[in-house]
Amino acid sequence: MTRRLILMFLSLLALGIALLGLWPHAGHEANALLLLMLTLQAAGQAAWHWRNLLLSQLFLGLSLLINLLITCTFLLPESWVGVDHWGALLASLPGDWHIANIRPPILMLLACLGLNCSALLRLRLGLGSAIQLAQISLLMIFAIAADPSLSVASMSLAGFERITLLSFIGLLLLAQWADLLPALTQMWRRNVLPLIISTMLTFICLLAWQQQSQDENNRINQATYVLGDKIATQLSREINDQLNAMRRFAGFWSLMGQTPTGGEWQRLARSYYKDFDYFQNIAFIDPDSVVTRVFPDKAGNHDVLGIRLFDTQPDTPLRNPLELGIEGHTGIIDLLQGGKGMVSYLPVRNTRDGSILGAIAMVVNLEPLLDKALNSARNEAFAITLSERGSIYIHVGPESRLAPWGHRIPIELPATDLTLGLQPTQQYLAASRGRLPEVTLLTGIMLAYLLFLVIYMYRRVSQEHGIVKNANDALKEEMVRRERLQKEIQWLARHDELTQLPNRRYFLEQVQSFSGKMPLTVMILDIDFFKSINDKLGHLEGDRYLQKIAAVSRAPVEAAGGILARFGGEEFVVCIPECPRAVGRTLAEELRRAVQGAGLPQPATDSVVTVSVGMACVARAPLRLEALLQAADEALYRAKSSGRNQVQVAA
Repeated sequence: MTRRLILMFLSLLALGIALLGLWPHAGHEANALLLLMLTLQAAGQAAWHWRNLLLSQLFLGLSLLINLLITCTFLLPESWVGVDHWGALLASLPGDWHIANIRPPILMLLACLGLNCSALLRLRLGLGSAIQLAQISLLMIFAIAADPSLSVASMSLAGFERITLLSFIGLLLLAQWADLLPALTQMWRRNVLPLIISTMLTFICLLAWQQQSQDENNRINQATYVLGDKIATQLSREINDQLNAMRRFAGFWSLMGQTPTGGEWQRLARSYYKDFDYFQNIAFIDPDSVVTRVFPDKAGNHDVLGIRLFDTQPDTPLRNPLELGIEGHTGIIDLLQGGKGMVSYLPVRNTRDGSILGAIAMVVNLEPLLDKALNSARNEAFAITLSERGSIYIHVGPESRLAPWGHRIPIELPATDLTLGLQPTQQYLAASRGRLPEVTLLTGIMLAYLLFLVIYMYRRVSQEHGIVKNANDALKEEMVRRERLQKEIQWLARHDELTQLPNRRYFLEQVQSFSGKMPLTVMILDIDFFKSINDKLGHLEGDRYLQKIAAVSRAPVEAAGGILARFGGEEFVVCIPECPRAVGRTLAEELRRAVQGAGLPQPATDSVVTVSVGMACVARAPLRLEALLQAADEALYRAKSSGRNQVQVAA
């Protein structure tokens, strides 16, 4: 109970941190979506630790739905659902909602997705909870260590908000590890190998994502730089082209050797102005810096007629053409007609005597020049500025939702340090950035998860197969042991354990099987004075005598094709099929001599142990076993009565 309370407290603490750190405020309305997802996730995990399964699945299911929708914005191709479509869905919401504003960094989003799935799967080892938590831990490490620029077109989570999200994920991850650890400790042998292999695969996928993201950023960076360089080159070319045209224009008046009349000025200036419509005006200035001619003569241009420029602009480069006879160029200045622009002054000299007749002023308005150089289709995708020494003169395009990086490209113009600044919008980055890094990452994580399940199940099946195999082996051993025991029981049921000879039952069964093999001879052997052996030498010695007599008697009987059995006590019985009476008597004598020849001491006679033998033979069927044994027993009795150590044959 205490452990559950601690785990639930961690989940609620994560919820409190999320509420404090991500509560929406002006300019951060999109945090509401992220906060809703995190709130549902923390509440669902707290309900799981409290073992309220229904509430847990409800909260976690809703959180998972929001997470998957946001993840789709990273994965779906632009041709399927473009950034404009997402923007159209968000445009109806109040506040600052756009595609880049609702997406947390992909690593943190996938970490939340993993925590959500792990809790929905109830932290079961068999469903891969161990590898899920290991993958989330790797995602957290990379989210902390990776360059933030890799997460382009995402929420600009920095400072306190970044710490808030990392703390939230860390607390939920810690609670899940603590909940899973007891089961993982008990079954670590089954989990350690697939966990190591799948974690390594996840690590490789994260490295691949990092490299692909860097490559994709470099591609976009290079593409935007090429575009900026193209604009800067076009600006430079345009100004140089019009400057060369103005040089030809000034050269024409130098060849004329006179100042232009009103009609001639209007006619010739119009043709040049038509080619360069971004001119503010073309003016003729006399040697005293007074503007005497201007084209077009309209609005603000008419107001500059008659102005002595040396008075209004004491440091003007106009002194170069009027006093030195060389070109003069301003930097970016405030034009007399209003706006920002540049002015180039070109001298007009009398080619005959070299006297200075005046100067041609070429006034360029930068804003229309920049509009002409820009691709109109790109105006909303980039913010473009013209600046000089840190002072921004012109800004074209959006001013918000811009990428945190841009390009500054110098423009080659006379007498200026003009720089073109180009900064893409977040919407442009989201639309133009390829989906391959995120697809690779998510696919790699899923493959690592599936690999873990495959290896885990294989090891589980292998272990269970081993258990079954061990059980089968034990069963086989038990069956062999039982079979051996059964054979031993069967053998003991038919044999005498002391002498290893067949017992009375087995002997009677064998005699019945010999009923068709006439003539049949039966002998009964009785050890003489056996009681004295037990009394004087002991029963153990008596048992040894029985074993010895059985051993020396068995060989001749079995050689004759018969059977020797212990009939009880000190008596042995012999049955030999197809054995005539004479042959049987000879064998009986051989048995008697074999026992006597064993040389076993007989304390009753101070000699050796002997046997008395009674024999009976039946020549033809039918076999009456009881009568045959009775006849042999009577013959044995006669042998005992006649002095022992002899063979008697029944009539």
